[in-house]
Amino acid sequence: MTGTYVGLDFGRKRIGVAVSTALGTVHPRPRLDRTTEEADLSALKAVAEEAGADAFVVGLPHHMDGRTSGMEQEARAFAAELARTSGLPVYGSDERLTTEAVETVFRNRQVHWRKAKERRDSAAACMVLQDFLHAGEKGERIA
Repeated sequence: MTGTYVGLDFGRKRIGVAVSTALGTVHPRPRLDRTTEEADLSALKAVAEEAGADAFVVGLPHHMDGRTSGMEQEARAFAAELARTSGLPVYGSDERLTTEAVETVFRNRQVHWRKAKERRDSAAACMVLQDFLHAGEKGERIA
């Protein structure tokens, strides 16, 4: 897939944010500490506008056996509102174990726990977005 995407690691308290370039590189952005849904949607729309994004990619936290989780249902509902608010399509990408993978990388690189905590969500968003880009046009359009 070509274009610029905003990747999100959706959470109830924080949303990790990453942006891809047309060349396929992925870069973390500061995480979004959740406030109200309206403010969160507005902030993410601003990130997309600043990046010239063509779409959003939201991590979908399936259960390990592939079943839909409650958190995935929340992420899908948020994605639908994000599409409505931003006017951009929203794709889903499997995010199982991304946070654990990020924590392993930080631990192996001996990143101080405070920095790791601060960067974890956006690093997970980078992994979600990178997986989506590597999958080609196999991403699920959810809104």
